[in-house]
Parts: sequence; structure tokens; C-alpha cells
Amino acid sequence: MSARSFLTEQQIKILRLRARGLKQSEIAELLGTSRANVSILERRALDKIEKARNTILIWEQINAKVSVEVKRGEDIFSVPDRLFEKADELGIKVPYSTAEIIAFLVEHAPISDRIAKRDFTLFLDAKDRLRISECLLEDFDEMGKKEGGKDSV
Repeated sequence: MSARSFLTEQQIKILRLRARGLKQSEIAELLGTSRANVSILERRALDKIEKARNTILIWEQINAKVSVEVKRGEDIFSVPDRLFEKADELGIKVPYSTAEIIAFLVEHAPISDRIAKRDFTLFLDAKDRLRISECLLEDFDEMGKKEGGKDSV
């Protein structure tokens, strides 16, 4: 594994070759291995990348200026007002209009016909960007309570 990445050197080679348009069978031939091995290494690399993205999103959510939880079944037209109310309580200016927030939710949130399909969090990150996370930090708070309330180091 590279000291600066979660990916192995082999995984990086495979991803670079795939990005150039090579098929798994062509990569296998180039690297002197089987297509099945290339497939496994690629899948593991993509899983690591997804996990790293989720980790960064959780970090951004932890450091968010303001956030609101949106529950499954909720009408997203109520979300901007809740975000503005919470921001006002915290003395934070939200640099978006109600229409811009709704447009963002329509584009990025798990919704259908104005209704949330799953629980998610809408938050304003440290750089004033609206973000969506389907990871609810309160779930981690609940896990900590079940495990005795101690943070492990």
C-alpha cells in the first residue's frame, strides 16, 4: 500500500489503465495475471475509494456550520425554513435562497415528488457549500451510548 493512499500500487496501475479505456482482460495480459484477479483488485480499489469519500463527507458534516436532519417521508419544501431557523439560532448566514436550497435538494437528495425517500442530512460546510449526507451522525451517537458512552482512542 502506498504511504499516501489506501490503494496498493497494483490497484493504482489497474485504475489508471481502466481510465485509459482498457478492458480487464487487456490489463490482465499486460500485468501477467488473470482477468478475475484484475476484477477483484479493481472492485476492492473502488470500495476503498467509496469509503474514503464517505469518510471525508462525515468529516465535513462534523465540521458543518449548520445542519438539519430530514426524515423519510418529509416534504422537502419544509427543509429550507428549518435550515434558516437553525442558522439564525447559531448566528450563521446561509448564502442561499429558499428556491436555491430546494433546487439543490431536487438535484442531490434522495427524494421523489418532493418527499424524502430515505433519511438524510442537509448541511452547510465550512466553505459555505450545501452538502447532502445519508450518514446520520446521531446514529453514531446512539452507537456510542450502547457501547458504554466512551470514545475509543
